[in-house]
Amino acid sequence: MYRVLIIVGLISILVACGSSPKTHFYILNGEAGYDFSDRSDKNVRIGIWKVKLPELVDRAEIVTRIDQNNIELADFHQWAGGLSNNITQLLANELSRQLKTERVVISPWSSYRKNDFQVKIHISRFDGKLAGESVLSGAWSLLNAEGSKEVIREAFNYKLMAESDSYSEMVKTQSKLVVQLAEQISEVILAQKNSSK
Repeated sequence: MYRVLIIVGLISILVACGSSPKTHFYILNGEAGYDFSDRSDKNVRIGIWKVKLPELVDRAEIVTRIDQNNIELADFHQWAGGLSNNITQLLANELSRQLKTERVVISPWSSYRKNDFQVKIHISRFDGKLAGESVLSGAWSLLNAEGSKEVIREAFNYKLMAESDSYSEMVKTQSKLVVQLAEQISEVILAQKNSSK
């Protein structure tokens, strides 16, 4: 009987060691709902290039910052579909919503397509702390229709506190930062579009 208990105990330990925690996948998400019936300028066409990220955060694992010189990679909390793709898609969706136009596309686009402007974004930092501050910083450029001339270049540095210590809450906070960046870009695009009339 004692031998049987030992064997059962060893099997339980092996099973416990062999099973790993479930991996959770996250996507960035913005404001819900699009109403194109009230368009501010239905003809504005925007081409957005894939967002450039530093190697530090351009990975599947969500990066949390412990302190100024220490980060942590979350093996079981990862981005679905890649972080750069997530940010680029959310920016495109938000520009479409805020500019009230369906004519926002992500590169590569057809050589026949005529944009009014192109947008390039270089992110230098995109991380956060659980139950702490998330940061989005970098610079973005608004280019002319052909992408051959920089019309304007602006830096950005957004910070926002998470409301709880979960990864879901941190991703929600980071989504809000991307929405704020889209607001900055859309305001400049509208100003440039209106000044050219």
